[in-house]
Amino acid sequence: MTSAWKRILLITTSWEEVSLSSMGIDKNLDIKCNDSNHYPLGLAYIHSYLESQGHRVTSLFLNNHPYAICLSRLIDTITVFKPEVIGLQILTPNRVSSFQTIEYLHIHYPDIKIVIGGIHTTVMYDQILKKYPYVIAVLGEGEITFAELMNSFALNGIPLGNTRGIAYSKDGIVVRTVDREPIENLDVLPFPKHEAFFTEERESACIITSRGCPNNCSFCCLNPLTKRRVRARSIKNVIAEIEWLIKKFPQLKSIWIHDDSFFLNPGRVIEFCDEIISRNINLKFTCSGRCKPITREMVIKLDQANFTQVLFGLESADENILKKCHKGITRDDVIKAFNLFKGTKIELTAFLIVGLPGETEETVKSTAKFVQKLQRIKYIYYTNLAALAVYPGTELYEISKADGILSDPYWLTDQTTPLFTVEHSQVELFQFKEIMLDYLCCDRLFKRNGFFKQFFMIPYIYWFKLHHFWIPRLKGEKV
Repeated sequence: MTSAWKRILLITTSWEEVSLSSMGIDKNLDIKCNDSNHYPLGLAYIHSYLESQGHRVTSLFLNNHPYAICLSRLIDTITVFKPEVIGLQILTPNRVSSFQTIEYLHIHYPDIKIVIGGIHTTVMYDQILKKYPYVIAVLGEGEITFAELMNSFALNGIPLGNTRGIAYSKDGIVVRTVDREPIENLDVLPFPKHEAFFTEERESACIITSRGCPNNCSFCCLNPLTKRRVRARSIKNVIAEIEWLIKKFPQLKSIWIHDDSFFLNPGRVIEFCDEIISRNINLKFTCSGRCKPITREMVIKLDQANFTQVLFGLESADENILKKCHKGITRDDVIKAFNLFKGTKIELTAFLIVGLPGETEETVKSTAKFVQKLQRIKYIYYTNLAALAVYPGTELYEISKADGILSDPYWLTDQTTPLFTVEHSQVELFQFKEIMLDYLCCDRLFKRNGFFKQFFMIPYIYWFKLHHFWIPRLKGEKV
């Protein structure tokens, strides 16, 4: 490949400093500079694909750093690397710092081409391009589109409009080209550039074995990116990546599987586990999944393959709320799933959200009491839970717009990602969180409200603490 554009810097900038979703009545959320956090696989895939096409690429993962540090690192990298193109991953929680970065680059480095992508870009490209007409937006999955865009930059004879899956401004008008379909055969992509995000201290890697989710939850913004289409890598390809990781990073101890629908095909999960077992791969695995479909055989295989944690998205235990948000599960499904995992070494998490449409103080208490039933089957350790945030591209955002609470210009302000306040105020949502945590957070057991609401949970709390905290500490293990 011959191209005039060979030096590309990819960056994901600072998260917003305050997350309303994670806050409580008297609590704030401070940024923690922790580079051992999960790294951006989307950026890692684009990095490796661009390299495979002959470009020189550097990536900066700065979500967990205050913006002053983020900007300083960016300037230092530009000075040394001298990129001709900078690509920014824009998600709703880092949109403010992304916009600040775009403005800074345009003023101080006007010759550098700016490309933006990510879910927020895909949904809100029109307003972004109207404010920043000098950037180009990559919509949807970015590997092939970004690489083709580099050719458009390099060869004067190729107009931007010939590149599928982008949007740009021309003569004051936003132009969107023909959509690019999601990549069907994921095996054709090179492995993501893990080494761009690894240090000698990092002991955990991130992978995805599939892309997309067939569901349509009212609060989820994934659909504009993957169009509810699930595409899976071959298990052979996934295992090859894991074995490469083991050879490349001898310190590796665990892998997080970040699929949106890992449990969609139990037979495929079993095939994956069989390969892990037969090859004696001695790593710990964590994944997220839905409460159905799950089979007992699949759970046994997960246990044998050393899956140590499975994270379920429960959100609520009120049947009406589950229907309204199109969750596609019932209380019975959740009970069945937890019973299937009973007796295994696998820890379970059930994510909860307060404030979904239809939420009341009674539904909050009902959900909390239901989760206590789950804790009696297999204890779930809670320190916090989420208040419902609103993202562009979701059904909840359309409800908020129709009610007059939010509008598109909000996303160009420096305000934090908002909560869903159509039915309840922010303070009421925080109060709902406090009620639920009094029922479920064992660290509140010795507080007045927590003691009375968790008194009958003491044997289960004791057993969990004994086996997950006290005994491991006596053995000198990390907790």
